[in-house]
Amino acid sequence: MPEYKLTYFNLRGRAEISRYLFAYSGKKYEDHRIEAADWPKIKPTIPFGKLPILEVDGVIIHQSLAIARYLAKESGLAGQTPVEQALADAIVDTIDDFMTLFPWVEKNQDLR
Repeated sequence: MPEYKLTYFNLRGRAEISRYLFAYSGKKYEDHRIEAADWPKIKPTIPFGKLPILEVDGVIIHQSLAIARYLAKESGLAGQTPVEQALADAIVDTIDDFMTLFPWVEKNQDLR
């Protein structure tokens, strides 16, 4: 069985979909949460300087949606046919669209 380590900030945000997938599947994983004060020293060690990342047996997967799609496939939730896979992708993309509606995603501080 693979060893999983999910790394993200100590909040919900973009890693929450992956946490839900782990909870649903019952797969064990390390939920490594980074405090904001530690981020500047950790950032240079992270691919593209972005979180979340998922380590699977030492291999790093970055980008929240790539991680979610990987976990969905590992959990049997990605669909069996191309149409089912497209419908599963549509759900993931809809959740991502929904996430962008929240003010913490807005980069412009004046618009938050």
